[in-house]
Amino acid sequence: MRYCKIFDATLLGRITLKQYALMVKAIRLQLVDKERDIYLQAWLNMQAKATKQRGKKIYPYYNSFDEFFPLQEDVDTPERRQNEQEANQLRIRILKANLASGG
Repeated sequence: MRYCKIFDATLLGRITLKQYALMVKAIRLQLVDKERDIYLQAWLNMQAKATKQRGKKIYPYYNSFDEFFPLQEDVDTPERRQNEQEANQLRIRILKANLASGG
């Protein structure tokens, strides 16, 4: 049970076989995710070391980290979360107004 991170004997006694099977499946999926991360890191290391040749000179393929890892527009930031919460509150107000007016 060390992989499930359950060390309480009373809790272990209450787990059903179905719950145990789900926990084991979750652990296996976590291991697959970790392995994927390892392979992704190896691939990124290879990409970071990539070079290109111009004539007889060899240059790095990426000149800066920003070229290698461009920041995505859809990154979850606190400002974006706040804007989404405000938009959701507005949607709720509109829905309530429509329901109140019979629309």
